[in-house]
Amino acid sequence: MVGQQSADSIAWNIDLEDIVVTAQYASTDSRNAIQDIYVIKRETIEGRGANNLEQLLQQEPTIRISQDLVLGSSLSLAGVDGQNVKILLDGVPIIGRQGGNIDLSQINLQNIERIEIVQGPLGVSYGTDALAGVIHLISKRSQLKPLSIGLNTQWESRAESSLGAQIGWQLTDRLLIQWQGGWDVFNGFSEDTTRSVLWNPKEQWYTTASLGYRLGEENKLRYTLNYFDERVDNLGNVRRPQFKPYAFDDRYQTYRLDHSLSFEGEVTDQYYVQAVVGINSFTRHKNTFRNNFEEEILTEELGLQDTSHFNSYMLRATWASRYAESPLNFQIGLDLRYDNAAGERIKDVDNNKSGFSELGDYALFGTLRYKLNPSLSIESGLRYAYNTTYNSPLIPSFNLKYAWDKNWVARASYGQGFRSPAIKELFFEFIDVNHYIIGNPELKAETSDNVQLSIAYQHKREDQQSQIKLNGFYNHIKDKIELFEFIDTPSGAVPATDTSTLRFAYFNQTVYKTQGIQAQISYQRKSFYGQTSLAIIGYYNPVSATFTDIVPFTYTYEWSSEWRYHFNKPALQASLFLRHNDRRITFYPGLDDEGNTIAKQRIQQGFWMMDASLQWPNIWQGRIKLTTGARNILDIQSVQQNSGNSGTHSGEGNAYPVNPGRSFFVRMNFKFSQ
Repeated sequence: MVGQQSADSIAWNIDLEDIVVTAQYASTDSRNAIQDIYVIKRETIEGRGANNLEQLLQQEPTIRISQDLVLGSSLSLAGVDGQNVKILLDGVPIIGRQGGNIDLSQINLQNIERIEIVQGPLGVSYGTDALAGVIHLISKRSQLKPLSIGLNTQWESRAESSLGAQIGWQLTDRLLIQWQGGWDVFNGFSEDTTRSVLWNPKEQWYTTASLGYRLGEENKLRYTLNYFDERVDNLGNVRRPQFKPYAFDDRYQTYRLDHSLSFEGEVTDQYYVQAVVGINSFTRHKNTFRNNFEEEILTEELGLQDTSHFNSYMLRATWASRYAESPLNFQIGLDLRYDNAAGERIKDVDNNKSGFSELGDYALFGTLRYKLNPSLSIESGLRYAYNTTYNSPLIPSFNLKYAWDKNWVARASYGQGFRSPAIKELFFEFIDVNHYIIGNPELKAETSDNVQLSIAYQHKREDQQSQIKLNGFYNHIKDKIELFEFIDTPSGAVPATDTSTLRFAYFNQTVYKTQGIQAQISYQRKSFYGQTSLAIIGYYNPVSATFTDIVPFTYTYEWSSEWRYHFNKPALQASLFLRHNDRRITFYPGLDDEGNTIAKQRIQQGFWMMDASLQWPNIWQGRIKLTTGARNILDIQSVQQNSGNSGTHSGEGNAYPVNPGRSFFVRMNFKFSQ
C-alpha cells in the first residue's frame, strides 16, 4: 500500500528539531527553545518495552534510579534528588510523594506521546520542586481517523504481564473523545524459597478519559480524568509452622484520582494563552493482616489499619505576546496551589483540626525575552510568591541563546530556587516493621542557585544528520532537606553520627552541591540511528569543611548509549540500549574506637545495564506491531555497599537493590482505524 509506505518513511525520518512546549511562550521546535530540552519519543518508549516511567528512565543520561522495596522507585537528575524535580502530566504536577519522591513505577506510559526533560533551573516558571529541573509527560491528543481502536498486551518472563485498550472517536471536526485503560500485574520475585519475597507482588489498574474540543484553528479546550489503583503485598514468613502456622502481611493500597481542564490558543494573532486547572487526590491505605494457615483454610484477621489522604488544587495560566515585528516579547503568569492532608499520622500540632494539615503557595511570575539580532536572544524572569507557612523570596532567572549560524547554538541559564517543605516532610509519620520515618516541623525552606551552560552543533544533509552537544551544570542548594538517622536528646531529635538506629527524620543539610559536564553525540544515516552520552558528576563532601584531607568533590561518571537499525526486508527494527553507572564514593562523620570524630568512607559499587529489542511494525498491513526483547540482560539485581546503611529499606545486608533481574518480554499492539 502506497499510503502505508509513506507513513513508514515518515516514521523513520528522525527529526532532531522536536516540537516542545515546556516553559515556552507557545509550541516551538527544540532548536528555537530558550532552554535546552531533551525529548524522549514514543518510538523509544515502545522500543524499550517500557510500561512505566521507571523502566524508561533506567537508561537515560544524568538520571539515576533508586529503589525502596516498599515505597517504590525514585530518581535523581544531575545529582539532585527527585524531591527537587517536578514531574508534570500535561502541565499538572503529579502528587503523592513517598519519602520525598514520586514512585515512578506508578506512572504508566500507555497514553504518552513524548516526554520533555529540562535539566536546570525552572523555579520562575514552575515554582517549588523545580530547583533541578522538570520532567513533563505529554499525552496523545489527536488522531488521523474518525475511529481508532487499539489493544496491547505484554508478557514478561519474570511473572509480569499487562493488558491495555484504547479508543478514540472523532465525533465532529471539532470534538474528540478518547479513552484508555489497562491492568499490570507483577507476582513478586526472590531468589530464596521463603514466603516473604525481596521484590513485592503488585497489581495496578488505571484508566484515562478525555474530551477535546477545538474552538478554532489554534484554540483547544480539553478535559481529562485519570484514575489509578495499586495494591502492593509485603508478605511475611510463616511462623510456628508445626502448630497453627500464621504470618503477618502488610498490604499497601494506593488510589489516585486526577481532574484537569486546559485551554491553549491564540487570543489574537499577537497573544497566546495557556491555562490549566487541576484537582488531584492521592490516598494510601496500609493494612496489616494476620493470616492463619490451618487445615488448608486461609483466614484473615485485620490487625492494624492506617489511611492518609492528600489533595492538591492548582491553577496555572500564562499570557504571552508574539509580536512578529518587535524584538521584545513577554510572558506573564499566575501559579496558584493549595495542598492539604488528613490522616492519623499527620502530626500538625499548630492546626486546629486533629490529623489535618494544609499548605498554600500563590505566585505571580513574568519573563521578558529580547532578540538583539537574528542570532542572540536574552530572557530574564522574576517570580513572587506568598507561602502560607514560609517567607518566600523573589526568585530571578536569566537565559541566553546564541545561534550564530544554522548549525551552532549555545545556551546559558542561571536561576534561583525556593522550595518550602512538603506536608509529609513536616508532619507525616511512616512507621512499620521496615520503616521508621517521621516529619520535622522545625524544617527550614530550601533555596538554591543553579547554572547551566551548553553548546550544540547540528549538521544535516539529505541522507544523514548528526548532533554534538556539550553541557555543564552547577547546583548549590542551601538547607537541603534530607533523611538522616537521628537520636533523641533533651533538646529534641538530632542527626545521628555513625549509628545504626534505623530511625529516620527529615533535617536540613547546610550545603549541598553538585557539578558536572555531559557530552552527547547522535548520528543518523538512512536506516541507522545511534546516540551515546557520557556524564561526569561531582558530589560535594560536607565533611571536607572539617577534614582538610577529604577532597571537596567526589566524581562519578554515567555512560549510556542507544542504537537502532531498520531493515527493509523484512520490515524490522533492532534496538540496543546500554548503561553504566560508575561506583559512588561518599564521606560521612563517624567515630573511631576511642570515640573521636573521624571521616569515614562509603562505597556503592557500579554496575552495567543492557536492554535489547526487535520490532515488527507492519504485520497485517500495519494493524499489528510486535515487539520482543530482553531487559537487564546482564541480570544485575543488586550492588554492594561496603559500609553504612543503604537507606530506610534496602534489602538484605549491605546489598542495594537495583532490579528484579533479567526479563524477556513479548509485546503486541493491535490498532484498527476507520
